[in-house]
Amino acid sequence: MKTRNLVPALALLASLVPWITLSAQDEPAAASETIVSGPKPSTVLTPIRCADKRGEFDVAEQMGTAPGAILFVHELTRNTAPVINGLDQLASDHAISGFRSFTILLNSDRTAGEDQAGRVNGSLNLRTPIVLCLDGAEGPGNYALNRNAALTLIYCNDGKVQRSEALTDTGPNDVPKIRAWAEEITGSVPMGKEALAAALPDDAQALRDFAIDRAMEVERLQTQLNRLKENRNRGGQAMRPRERPAAESAPKTEAPSPAPERKREGKPPEDSELNGLLRSFIRQTNDDTQADEVFAKITKRAEESSELTAEAVEMFKLMLSFRDRYGTEHAQSLAEGFLKEHAK
Repeated sequence: MKTRNLVPALALLASLVPWITLSAQDEPAAASETIVSGPKPSTVLTPIRCADKRGEFDVAEQMGTAPGAILFVHELTRNTAPVINGLDQLASDHAISGFRSFTILLNSDRTAGEDQAGRVNGSLNLRTPIVLCLDGAEGPGNYALNRNAALTLIYCNDGKVQRSEALTDTGPNDVPKIRAWAEEITGSVPMGKEALAAALPDDAQALRDFAIDRAMEVERLQTQLNRLKENRNRGGQAMRPRERPAAESAPKTEAPSPAPERKREGKPPEDSELNGLLRSFIRQTNDDTQADEVFAKITKRAEESSELTAEAVEMFKLMLSFRDRYGTEHAQSLAEGFLKEHAK
């Protein structure tokens, strides 16, 4: 009796198998649908409230009408780090066209987000550090960000959105794509003397700013190179047998002592306002009045927090490390006075 009742049940189950199989096949297709995140092209940029260690600011306001990219970070992982680094590098490469970039971390907890951004900035050594969005994990409401994306990348120009891209299974393979998208706005990076000359800004002030930016970038790269050399030398010395001092193996000669190497100290400020003021302050074409005016603005900005004071100290140390390049004698004396008062 029990066996007879089981047969119809098995038949019913068999009839349902095709439908169960079909439903299971449908799920991956739904999960693999293209994710849309970010505002549509031609949308006007609206405020993006952010904060870093120096205070709160509006990314859209700082972006202005310049060409650039805004990267919203939904997930800060090993997979998203290459894209973050890639965008930071391409912004530097395209600086000649005025290209700017901002990387914005989304987090529901401000304290935790600030701590996370600080740790990552320390490890990635970005030219433009990551900042924290003040609108929580969802980001600004009218930017239509999709939390299923790992990253949302928005390209803009003339104060409007040009392209929005949601990156999900992301990594180093996406770096060529984000560079190609940037070049749709700015064109390729000019190569060669003639192309570079044609791409340089016409405005004298913009040209000076670009030249200073490039000089600071060279200094940053030189510092990294010096560190690599020091690390390599330390490793090599550990492997070599101890050598006898030259005084014990050869007679002392009267050869002149080599000139001491110039010691580089300090570093450029992370604060965008201090960075811009430094560019103005170190111009060797300034007269004393102009130097005094810029120095007063620097002092006022530095007084806003101990962090900004520390950044001003470091930037003046950098300036005075290259007296032949940065600033007039009067500006250098002002920097020395600031260091005497504020440097520990």
